[in-house]
Amino acid sequence: MPQTSAIHPTAVIEGDVTIDEDVHVGPHCLITGPVVIKSGTRLLGQNWIHGHAEIGHGNVLYPGARIGGPPQDLGFDHDNPEPGIVIGDENIFREGFTGHRGKTDQPTRIGNNNYFMTNTHVGHDSQVANHCTIATGACLGGHVVVADKVIIGGNTAIHQFVHLGSGAFLSGGVATSGNVPPWFTLTWINTCGSLNIIGMRRSGMSNAEIKQRKWVYTVLYRKGYSLAKAMEILQEQSGDPIVQEYLTFIENGRQPIAHGTVKRTRGGQA
Repeated sequence: MPQTSAIHPTAVIEGDVTIDEDVHVGPHCLITGPVVIKSGTRLLGQNWIHGHAEIGHGNVLYPGARIGGPPQDLGFDHDNPEPGIVIGDENIFREGFTGHRGKTDQPTRIGNNNYFMTNTHVGHDSQVANHCTIATGACLGGHVVVADKVIIGGNTAIHQFVHLGSGAFLSGGVATSGNVPPWFTLTWINTCGSLNIIGMRRSGMSNAEIKQRKWVYTVLYRKGYSLAKAMEILQEQSGDPIVQEYLTFIENGRQPIAHGTVKRTRGGQA
């Protein structure tokens, strides 16, 4: 490991640690190997990195962000560094972020260009893809899968084993134990009340593709069909790649998809 001016003298680095020369390690950081940190990454201060951890290029860790801690599982050996956590490039981890290492045969994984706001949490064995935004206080349980371009609002909770499809939008202050299909919007607890139309337009989708996704949403949630009946209708259009995307998402999900409606009382509460 090179001894350079980029490493603050109060930082503590122990074990098998490989740090590229242009990595910045700020004051009072603790890094315990095995750890690899690649070029351009900045630890601004008071960051704790546990091995086994691999952190890619150009990431920024704000004070208090902690990566690679043991799973929150009483049955896990907290001294076992494997299978660890693997992080891609150009992610931002704001103050209080925690990302725990895996506990099965695969590491927790975070891709590229994601923004994790203050006090967000990625549980063990979760898989976060690319270009996602996770707002303050949101938390992912273990084994959660988050596809590209997902937005999760503040203080929203994702149950373990849930799958969030590409472009899904989850409102703040809610929760889901059901999968959220691609480009659908979670508007209440376990409820996909609308579609992420703005996100689809910003992503460059054609009007025809947006219309087809609206049709899928209508079949699933607005016709009063059972899920089995809705799947039969979608299957009739399985030659369409958009429809097939939803069929595959629903069929492969470990959890059922979230509901499409919510009943409220006169006072407005569910």
